[in-house]
Amino acid sequence: MKPLQSLMRAGLAATFMLLAVVEVAWPQATTRAPSSPAPSEGVGGYGVVAFLLVMGLIIAVGVAVRIYDVKRKREDEGIALQSRLSDHLLSDPSLAGFPVTPTVYVPFSRRSPITITLTGTVPSGARRDTVLQLVKLVAMPLESHYEIEDRLLVDPQMIRRAA
Repeated sequence: MKPLQSLMRAGLAATFMLLAVVEVAWPQATTRAPSSPAPSEGVGGYGVVAFLLVMGLIIAVGVAVRIYDVKRKREDEGIALQSRLSDHLLSDPSLAGFPVTPTVYVPFSRRSPITITLTGTVPSGARRDTVLQLVKLVAMPLESHYEIEDRLLVDPQMIRRAA
């Protein structure tokens, strides 16, 4: 929420600065000799420019807020997937007690695949395959476009140390 507040403050400050600049730069009446005709140009053009600049700034702030909102929603999806994977890995009886941690990276673009990184240690290759199958089983209904990055270590000494 803090980035949104700072963005709004910066937008308001920029709007007031722009209005102050327009006010200072407004054309001043010059003293002319009475014989010279008064120019027929109006000062309404500067008002239109100021209005368009303020509207452009408001649109830019709106776009920035929308982008921030989409990014936050994508991060929330990643956190939900990561917690779901962790829950399933902890609740599986064949994997109980093994330090396996899933980490989910969700890119901003929906076209890019979600990356699920598995780290930890398992006692055998069969347990590693069990972990990979469980992650695929949980992730497939939630996300159709994902990659699994396997950083699991197989350490046969784990069973002896646990006993």
